[in-house]
Amino acid sequence: MKYFDFELRTTSIYTVVAILMGYVSFTMNHTAYATVAALVVLVAVTFGMRFLWKIKESARWWLANGAVVYLFVWIIVWTVFYNAYVI
Repeated sequence: MKYFDFELRTTSIYTVVAILMGYVSFTMNHTAYATVAALVVLVAVTFGMRFLWKIKESARWWLANGAVVYLFVWIIVWTVFYNAYVI
C-alpha cells in the first residue's frame, strides 16, 4: 500500500505542476524558452521529490510515474491555452 501512495502522490504533483507550467509556457510567447523552462521544472520537481520523500526508485519508475504524465499534461494544457487565444 505504501508503494501505491508514492505513485499517486508523485503523479498528482506532476499533474498539478504540468498544468501550471502549461499556462506559464503559454504566457512566455517563445516556444524554445517555454520548452526549456518546462524541462528545467521537470528536473527540479523530480530532484525535489527524491530529496523530500527519499524515494529510491529507478529511472524507469520516474519516467512512468512522472515524466510521461508531466510532458503529456503540459503539452495538452499549453495547446488548449494557445488554441483558446488564437480562436
